[in-house]
Amino acid sequence: MTEQDSREAKEQLAFIKSIMDDSQKVLADNGTAFIVWGVLILLAGFSSYLLEQLQLSHFLGWLYLLIVGLGWIYNAIYDRKADKCTIGNPITIKIISSIWVAVLLSMTILGFVGGYSDTINMEHMSAVMFTVLGIAYYLQGVITGKPWVRNLAFGWWGGSIVLFFITGIWAGLLFVLMMIGLQIIPGFIFKRQWKAHFSQD
Repeated sequence: MTEQDSREAKEQLAFIKSIMDDSQKVLADNGTAFIVWGVLILLAGFSSYLLEQLQLSHFLGWLYLLIVGLGWIYNAIYDRKADKCTIGNPITIKIISSIWVAVLLSMTILGFVGGYSDTINMEHMSAVMFTVLGIAYYLQGVITGKPWVRNLAFGWWGGSIVLFFITGIWAGLLFVLMMIGLQIIPGFIFKRQWKAHFSQD
């Protein structure tokens, strides 16, 4: 290896290290997106249960279309605001954002196409969704060097395994506990980190 190659390799390693070091700041996230999506999914779950009890299950498709549509609209508005106030290395932020877009889009396709085509059993749809959701948490935790975020993925995956085998009230209870404990509460943790970041400034 020539001296120039050695210097370029060191520069590349230094660049990667700077990204990984700076990526710690990316999790100073305001957490609102996590909370909003968590609340929307809980609302969808409770509303679908109510519609089924009222024997109005034929409106379920419209309900989920409305809920998911609101989520994507929020994402579009949030992304515009986030571009004006970002924390951390832009490359890392873009990677994490791309992961979440890909995962949410995959979940949208699985939910609507898989459900409409009857390819995925609706009673176990949440198990499928949570399996995919765990991917985003795992990758974000690894990229940002935050073990607690990475470990949330194991909660999603473990819960999804259980949801593949249960239905009814127990499945609904586990669904609620997972959404609150693994989605909404982490959102508030991110929000606290966001506020702590600016209070230090």
